[in-house]
Amino acid sequence: MLTFLGRFHPLLVHLPIGILLLAVLFAGLSRWERFRHLRDVVSFTLLMGTLAAIFSCATGYLLSLSGEYDFVLLNQHRNLGIAVAVWGVLMLLLNKTALGKKWGFLFNLVLLGLVSGAGHLGGSLTHGGDYLTQALPEPYRNWFGLPPLALAKGKIDNIPEANVYAAVVAPLMQEKCISCHGSSKQKGKLRLDAPEFIDKGGKNGAIVIAGKVADSELMKRLLLPKSDEHHMPPKEKNQLSEAEIKLLHWWIESGAQYDKKVKELPQSAEIQPLLAALQNGSAEATVTPSIWPEVKVGVPDAKAVQALSAAGAVVLPLGQENNFLSVNFINVPKAGAKELALLTPLAQQIVSLRLSGTAIGDKELNALVELPHLTKLFLDGSKISDAGLQKLQSAKYLNYLNLVNTKVSKAGLAHLKNIKSLREVYVFQTAIKGQQDWQELKRLLPKVTIDTGGYVVKTLVSDTTQVTEAPPKVQ
Repeated sequence: MLTFLGRFHPLLVHLPIGILLLAVLFAGLSRWERFRHLRDVVSFTLLMGTLAAIFSCATGYLLSLSGEYDFVLLNQHRNLGIAVAVWGVLMLLLNKTALGKKWGFLFNLVLLGLVSGAGHLGGSLTHGGDYLTQALPEPYRNWFGLPPLALAKGKIDNIPEANVYAAVVAPLMQEKCISCHGSSKQKGKLRLDAPEFIDKGGKNGAIVIAGKVADSELMKRLLLPKSDEHHMPPKEKNQLSEAEIKLLHWWIESGAQYDKKVKELPQSAEIQPLLAALQNGSAEATVTPSIWPEVKVGVPDAKAVQALSAAGAVVLPLGQENNFLSVNFINVPKAGAKELALLTPLAQQIVSLRLSGTAIGDKELNALVELPHLTKLFLDGSKISDAGLQKLQSAKYLNYLNLVNTKVSKAGLAHLKNIKSLREVYVFQTAIKGQQDWQELKRLLPKVTIDTGGYVVKTLVSDTTQVTEAPPKVQ
């Protein structure tokens, strides 16, 4: 019950701020003859503001019992809040006396200072100590000893040599997580502003499981629908971008280590451009323009997302402007019909599906017919053959298809000729052999880039990709 009553503090706390500032304004204006009539309402306004301050102090104390706030900052805010209430009572007692009339202007200045100080500290508890200075324009940052705006947002000059946690992960958390999980406030008794606190976790236990993205509570909360009360950050807060979620995913999957350089961690083709964007001086990593269907779909069912995650799949949202999902079975090599059946409740939202290296065969591909907006499909290293590709003919939005290291042949790709949206197919290490096959495919799929593996990979300094000779790319 006490916790419930404490939740009324944010509702009440703005009343004394507004009312008492109004009392100070009325008192100041009433010194001029033109506004002399305002003297009649100063005492009443001061009384209402003081009562509101007393109730705010009471509810604030109850809210502080949750233990989610920094003790030092909380005490400072509490003490100034009490001082506002006490000073308001004192002013009410002295308002009509000779002392009050003589020193009224000074009394009002003190009240103004107390209200401003208490309000600022309250904002720091809620939004973080640097909330006011985060968006301070460039010309004025140097006056207050603040770093340049670009640097404050995480500009990285030499990404391969940069520490992954310090240069990539920590700035991301500072911008999107610390207001609720920092030194000022610890929602759920969780802090994310230092390695030791991340490892410690919160009241529900560990938040990051090194190497296990699907088991890490941090990723689970990030990937919940915004409408879910457990989604992080709360829906009214600034959300993580698609690129930021992918970078966190990469860090956790690579071991969630705090002492490794970027060049020491494996970098997939999906992660390399995000890191390159940071190295090029972007304030925030960006992704390529959206290739997803221009259709609106409903919010994903939270229970369906949780069921997929429980089965070992990694489910990622693909942007704040849509409800599309990416599903990755990288941690489920034995995935079969049972796991694919879990996709059905999310059929409208799934646009990217990775079945790389799984035991999925032709029979299991029947489940993909139920995904009307499927745009990217990874079947590399799976058990599919030409018969399976025939089941993809209804995928009218399919844009990208990876068939590397499978048994498909030219005959199988012929089944894809009527998919007008198809633009990229990867067929390295398949049954497609010889120049005659390549020429025939070029005729069947004239608008499709058929990638056979013979290409140059754009690398960072840290990349260790070995390019293998293969037949030329066919366009």
